[in-house]
Formats: sequence, structure tokens, C-alpha cells
Amino acid sequence: MALDPAQYQLVVIDIQERLAGAMPEAACAATVRAAGNLVFAARELGISVTFTEQYPQGLGPTVAALGAEAPFVKTAFAATDEPGFDARLHPGRAVVLCGMETHICVAHTAVGLRAQGYEVIAAGDACLSRREDDRQAGFTWMRSVGATVLPSETLLFGWLGRAGGPLFKAISRRIR
Repeated sequence: MALDPAQYQLVVIDIQERLAGAMPEAACAATVRAAGNLVFAARELGISVTFTEQYPQGLGPTVAALGAEAPFVKTAFAATDEPGFDARLHPGRAVVLCGMETHICVAHTAVGLRAQGYEVIAAGDACLSRREDDRQAGFTWMRSVGATVLPSETLLFGWLGRAGGPLFKAISRRIR
């Protein structure tokens, strides 16, 4: 499977201020950083980026570091169960997911996307749950329906395809 950027879209699930505050601090910082790297690369490469927010009145906005634009507000755990979400997607393009919580909104969305025929890749280090065993259970469930779990760096460098050039240098600096 080649990682041609034209064949991908990124969906950032519920990385919100109050939810982030409930996560283990170091793990949350690493997750936000990995998600931020994916958002940066996606924007530079022209990959569609969709942000979701689960009940923002209670969980707050997307963390500012991600620079969310026009987030899709939802109350369904699976974004695919929320009316209007499908209009944000590009049929035929694989969906890269990252976000919180892995075993709830990320996994439910992955299952819904797979049911609709999308190829789904979860960026493992850009997904987080309050407890590690829940995070791993979310990955197990996603894999059981045919989703793939990859490190964000695999996606970043796969989208680039080769070393060299200003974007390669920018991404290399960001992951150090």
C-alpha cells in the first residue's frame, strides 16, 4: 500500500481541552504533538483535515496547538453516526484517524468508517485513552474490523515518499 497523499484524509477526533486535562500528562503531550505533526504535514501536502468535537459545551474546544478549523460538533460517539459527518469525507480516500479516547470515539468512528467501506488507519501514537489498557483494547477492536494501526512517523514519511526538500526538513525538525 503506497502512501500517496492524494489518497488520504485526516480526521482528528475530540482532542479537546477538558478531555485532555483528564489524560495522563506526559502521554497527552506526546499525543498532541504527534497529532499536530500529522495536521501540519496534511495541510502542507493538501490532505483534507476534519476536526471533531464531542459536546464542546462540556469538553471545551479542540486544543489550541492543533489550530482546528471549523470543527464538526457531535454527540454520537461514532462520528459516522452523526448527521452531516459523511459530507466532510472524501469517498475513495483512506481515512487516517487520531484522537481521544481511543477505545470510545476513535474506535467507534473507525468501525463506522469500515462499515462504509473506507480504508482506515489509526495513528497509534496520536491516539490516547485515560488508561493504557483501554487504548490497547481500542486498537484491538479496530484491527478486528480491518483497520490498520501505524506510528505517525510511518504516515508522515510515507506521505513524503523520499528524503530531501524543505517539507522533509520541517517534518524532521518537528519529530526530534
